[in-house]
Amino acid sequence: MYIAFLVLLVIWIIVTCIHNNLRLKKSKDKPKDVIDMGKAKFNGYVRAIIFLWGSALVVLIMSFIGNISFTDLGFRPISFSYNVWFTAITLVVCGLAFVYFIWALISSLRNKKVKEKQATDSVTEKALPGTTRERKLFFLVNFSSAICEELIFRGFTAFLLQAVFPGIPIFLIILITGVVFGLSHLYQGLEGVIETGIVGVILMSLFLASGSLILPMLLHFFGNLPATFMRSEEQSV
Repeated sequence: MYIAFLVLLVIWIIVTCIHNNLRLKKSKDKPKDVIDMGKAKFNGYVRAIIFLWGSALVVLIMSFIGNISFTDLGFRPISFSYNVWFTAITLVVCGLAFVYFIWALISSLRNKKVKEKQATDSVTEKALPGTTRERKLFFLVNFSSAICEELIFRGFTAFLLQAVFPGIPIFLIILITGVVFGLSHLYQGLEGVIETGIVGVILMSLFLASGSLILPMLLHFFGNLPATFMRSEEQSV
């Protein structure tokens, strides 16, 4: 049964990548003068939230069918009982990542030039919020991705890999989930795949080191937070 779940997960990722790329290509092909960017972004945020929680619900249903508990998925107290050196290195790297995310957040709030530089990417710019209303919904997208993606790409995937391949080395779990997480963001281009892949490696390491999804969810959330304030223009609704 776990093999079937793993196959379904792979199929879901492939279908998601294809769908996102087709939708992105379709939006690029449309003349800019016929696109209501505000409405398009708002609808995109709503679709993202529905998709994330819908995917998480499917994972929970499969977990119920496969007798996978919440504890198996990573919803358990933090416990640093893994290899001391692995844990220490992971915490140092995650600490540096957290400091960088906080710096990026402060820069996004105070430094207009940084915002303008960060908003030059075409894919990123289309997704970033430009009004207070959009920021509130985008915040919910970030919150949803921190919860749902950690459940799917860390908790559920790690459990399936260990169940299907008993004794699988830890570095393979980290590498496989990092690659999968990066490829799931293929719509962001090669740079986006590499960046999210590295983030996936860090988050999986933190999950294994802490034995819980709590810290990966928090780090994931703070990693997404600066994007909420990247746009230099501020509008009210």
